[in-house]
Amino acid sequence: MIQHERGAPKRPESPCIKVCRLEGDTCLGCHRSLDEIGRWARMDAAEREIVWERLDALPEWAAEQASQPD
Repeated sequence: MIQHERGAPKRPESPCIKVCRLEGDTCLGCHRSLDEIGRWARMDAAEREIVWERLDALPEWAAEQASQPD
């Protein structure tokens, strides 16, 4: 993850990677729930950060992000 000068991670606008496949109520591309996807545009920064922190803790998300170009 790219870091700002103050150490906070620079995040894309959305976790969406345009690989939309569902398993149950979870997208296999971005690993968000259908509820999180549907509410994303209305979430404030604090709510989005909670989702980002959950995603960052997922081993599969970390592996996918490590393979993405900066």
